Amino acid sequence: MEIMEDGNLVDRVRILLQRDMQYYQEMQTVLKEPLCSRISGGKLDFPRHASFVAIKIVAWWEADFQAAFERHSGLTSLMGSKSSATAENEERVIKKIQPSEFVLLVVDTADKLLEHLHLLIQESLDHADLTVLTATLGAAALIRNCLWCYNQQAKNLISVQSSEKLNASYKSYHEMAEAVAERLLDLHCRLISLYILNEADSLSWHDTKSFFERERCSFVIQMWWLYIQGTKTDLWSTVSPKMAQRVFSGMLNESLSIIITRFVYGKPSLVRSEQFWTDAFNVLCCTGYLALGACVNANEMIGMRLNKLPTAIRDIHTKCNELLICLLLRGTPLQELYQVFRFGLENLTILQPRREPAPWLLIAAPNLAGSIDSDVYISNLPKDRGVILELNVLRHQPQPNWPQLIKVIFMNDYAVAKILLNTLIHKCGNFTSENDFENFEKLRLGGKSCGGFLCGGITCNPSMKVTSALGLYSLMYILTYIAQDPGCVIVPALKQLPDWSSYLDRQQVWNQSRPPWLNAILNPVKNMMHPIIEILLEAVRTGASMYQAMSLVIGCFTELYVTLPPSILKTVLALHDNIPAHCHPIGGNVLLHVLCSSLYTALIEFSEICEMEIQDSSTTREIDYELNFFDPNDIPATVTSLAEAICSIDEDNKHTSQIDDFFQIVKTNIQASNADSCIKETSNTSSIIEIYTDELLFTSSGRQALKLTHELLIRASDLLLNKLRRNDITRFVDNIPETSPLVKPLTHIMFHIEDTTFDQFLIQYEKTNWRKLLTMPLSVTLDHARSQLLSRPEFKNVGELSHKDKEAMCSLKKLCSSIKTAHFK
Repeated sequence: MEIMEDGNLVDRVRILLQRDMQYYQEMQTVLKEPLCSRISGGKLDFPRHASFVAIKIVAWWEADFQAAFERHSGLTSLMGSKSSATAENEERVIKKIQPSEFVLLVVDTADKLLEHLHLLIQESLDHADLTVLTATLGAAALIRNCLWCYNQQAKNLISVQSSEKLNASYKSYHEMAEAVAERLLDLHCRLISLYILNEADSLSWHDTKSFFERERCSFVIQMWWLYIQGTKTDLWSTVSPKMAQRVFSGMLNESLSIIITRFVYGKPSLVRSEQFWTDAFNVLCCTGYLALGACVNANEMIGMRLNKLPTAIRDIHTKCNELLICLLLRGTPLQELYQVFRFGLENLTILQPRREPAPWLLIAAPNLAGSIDSDVYISNLPKDRGVILELNVLRHQPQPNWPQLIKVIFMNDYAVAKILLNTLIHKCGNFTSENDFENFEKLRLGGKSCGGFLCGGITCNPSMKVTSALGLYSLMYILTYIAQDPGCVIVPALKQLPDWSSYLDRQQVWNQSRPPWLNAILNPVKNMMHPIIEILLEAVRTGASMYQAMSLVIGCFTELYVTLPPSILKTVLALHDNIPAHCHPIGGNVLLHVLCSSLYTALIEFSEICEMEIQDSSTTREIDYELNFFDPNDIPATVTSLAEAICSIDEDNKHTSQIDDFFQIVKTNIQASNADSCIKETSNTSSIIEIYTDELLFTSSGRQALKLTHELLIRASDLLLNKLRRNDITRFVDNIPETSPLVKPLTHIMFHIEDTTFDQFLIQYEKTNWRKLLTMPLSVTLDHARSQLLSRPEFKNVGELSHKDKEAMCSLKKLCSSIKTAHFK
């Protein structure tokens, strides 16, 4: 589609919209382009795709914004220099634009695009065209976020009237995006109700002939499961993550309304009752695994504080609890039911108020929270089972949830972190390398960025090589920020290697090839070294000796160590407490050794930069030698001399007293902070987790570590869950898969609920412990229990029952028919 790049913005947009409509009328589709995978989602819920028209208009807006305000808007500020240069060349603005004029242009063109999107949305709804509908939905979401950014960036630079116009346009697009999402939900719900949940033979519950010779469940339930799974995959890949999750939860909730109503009010024949029970249990099982994508955390999954949950999630729990009641009262064998009901309906446990966790989830999908072989009903979810459920929820989210990732690492005394650390350290063995883990070009798979709109170029990593070394570095980096007791998490894993302490010997300070775990510890420390280098160079210029320079280094360490994350200091002190006798770090303590290693690396890098600058410079400087050990004009040589001196900072006991004082100050401070704070009691609270997450997200190293750890966690999730269910924190025997275990063949999805065959209830009906299930509080009313019990097909087909079942049926009927129930002994 040809577009005009020159001329007035309003004219360009008008012509662009005309040609886009012509293209739609001819091809019955719209052009769309992906957004950068790093941009999609987030707090503003950026879309994954948007129409070509919306992307082109935003690109024009960005060029005009830079011309009007002489800076980036925030949308393109993260793009690489190459992308910025291209934008300036292609989208340059010839004349200067005033901020107020820019706002008028944006509002005017946004209104024209809004009308254009309205037409496309109406056409797509008339033809049930999901491709066009999701493209326009992405366009509305992109423009909405763009207008929000402009309003925030220009709030203090434009008039109140202009700001109100931008805000009004933003609200229009926000309302459009929400309305289109509602229409998308309505479209999926209609497809499910009209085509998926209608199948004559499966729903013939009054038929006197058994369905499929009692060998399988209904086709309807199986096709519903398959359709919901496929729709979830489509939503996750085409719609904004948060919006996709809302649409998915609404679709699941609405379809359950139809299914549950059929079961509660359905009255199958005796022959079809087995199909009835199997379908009901399959629906509960399917819902348990589908709800993982609808819920955002474990509390929503188990129904904690039901009244405060989102409406769709609350309704899902209510409907599934109703279906469980129906299954128990109408599916339990008559003799088992009689044994529980014989003492009167008023004394039933199921009449008591329901509590958390949700009973239906523990019964239908026990693997989501560990095994329930011992107790079906539990009042509180234990820590070892809570982490299993949280990990299951985490891996089914449409986008990474960073606070939830940190929470999973924290939970159950760092159980997940211990398993991964044990595995990765064993896999890496004695592998060492330079600290090039932040080389984005090297880590990128295929050497290319995603190429989507707003792509950040070198900082974009659509797919990364998740090696064992990179995974260990990333996980260790996170733990050095968040671990409150490194002695119980990090040290036991390192002790797998017999010579782990050799990398902390004084002879290894100069060695830049280090194991990944040590590089991860040194990474946050390097930010402290730049001011120390400046102080040292200034001291050298004023005539400081080598002894004075090294004393100044220790003094700088004493003053600046408080800038380091407390967990790093705790980690280093834990390593110091476990150093064997044959290891001799600098100064006799690991803390000084780590700081000196980081300073040595920083000095070497600074020296190389200075040499490159001198080579690039065409001017020569005069050398003015002073009565000093150093040549103040030869900075590279001076820095190299300082680096070499760092390796022998403790020789001849010159600074022993100062080193000991420094170590005692740090140790006393850390011990005092541990005694005064209640970190152990609050480490799992959301506020503490949010703080740790924000600290990691503020740095590029932290963001990369989070992304890589999340990818590693997803790939190893099946292995982790098996370990957690056995409460085993030893390393994996099998290799971590290179792909996500959630990606499964279509045939597997169709005939399995997760990893269990579809008709498990049909096979294991006789093994079910019905009596235990009927002793769970389910908030059932007496009238509802009586009505469900009388709906059993046995009451209408007495002649087909055995003698024992007839006696049990008669007793139950007498219990239900009496106003004040009798007791049978």
